[in-house]
Amino acid sequence: MAKTTTPKIRHVAWREGRPRFVPAKTLREQGFKGKDLRHDDGRWFSEGEALDWSRAFSRSLEEDQKRGEQGKTAAPRKPAHPQPATPVVRRTVYPLSRLFEDWLQSPRVRAKAPATIKDYRQKSRVIETHDPDLWACEVAALDRPICYGLYEDLWRERGLATARGVLTVLGIAIKWGLNSGRIRGLAFNPARDLDMKQPPPRARFLTKTEFLALVEAAERLGRPDMADVFYTGVWTAQRQADRLALKLSAVRNGRFIVRQQKTGAIVNAPVAPELKKRWDQAAERRRGRDIRSVFVHLNEATWAPWNTYTYRNLFAEIREEAARQVPSVATVQEKDFRSTGVTWMALAKLTLPEICAVSGHSLQGATLILRHYLALHPEMATTAIGQLVEWYEAGGNAELAV
Repeated sequence: MAKTTTPKIRHVAWREGRPRFVPAKTLREQGFKGKDLRHDDGRWFSEGEALDWSRAFSRSLEEDQKRGEQGKTAAPRKPAHPQPATPVVRRTVYPLSRLFEDWLQSPRVRAKAPATIKDYRQKSRVIETHDPDLWACEVAALDRPICYGLYEDLWRERGLATARGVLTVLGIAIKWGLNSGRIRGLAFNPARDLDMKQPPPRARFLTKTEFLALVEAAERLGRPDMADVFYTGVWTAQRQADRLALKLSAVRNGRFIVRQQKTGAIVNAPVAPELKKRWDQAAERRRGRDIRSVFVHLNEATWAPWNTYTYRNLFAEIREEAARQVPSVATVQEKDFRSTGVTWMALAKLTLPEICAVSGHSLQGATLILRHYLALHPEMATTAIGQLVEWYEAGGNAELAV
């Protein structure tokens, strides 16, 4: 068993790992007395804090000695430092930058999906670039007005969605710091309960005309591989990351199985005939090539798995091409394929649990999407009134049973 090494620091003795000022005989003769080295709140000095104290104390002794040598003819005076009752030490600072560094490396964050970690890191960089002084500020110095001021500044300069997202992540990081004991001196989390405004939801789904315009544009540009990913988006309602990571082994017996990277939800659903046709065509294009990739979707320019950077740039190019034929496509975002899948299923009169079984949404998440998307679709209102008329004409009874 390795022997514990006791740190050697001038004027400091260690007792069971706890530092104590122990003055030498000459210092005791000057009136100095031994004292435990603690903070005002009772915490013992760390090794580094004890070393800082020792250096500060030694400097004060040297200054006293110099003053004594300069005034030897003067009457003897009382030592300036009779005892280390209020030791001169640098206060341990825990800045916001260090909080984010520690939090992002914590098991709680490292267990999350890579996309989530990347989002947390990006939002921390917004604070760093927007307000470097705040980034270097001690966390314990934060209060609610400071955090609310950051929120309003970001709202003005970068938009409400960014402001709300950054302050939400800041609140999560501070909560972790309080729970882990990294942050001391805060009675509450100053980045919580700021009464932040909810940004308006993005209510956008593709019509069949818009969807086909994107597919046809991809094929005109010689990128049927991109059109395949679009089909997978609408007919599975999965996120882009899960679509690009879908493996051939996950497709069997006419079904596809996905464990979603963001939430861990497992989806096991049949492959729609339209989607199977696209996947079969992709398999035919691979035939005769020495391709050993395990993924359903490949970048057919390189026959390698997709990376998000290449995919994002190609999507923008295809969208621009499609907008020449159908101008409304210009406002489509890639994530709209997933919402389109959910909306189309609702228009097909699937129940909410059935939609969630395919998309992997929680009931709450699917309800939120449908609340914003289906209210925009006139077909839903037409169906609703049609069903109401059918019930009424069939002698529908609104009387309460007694």
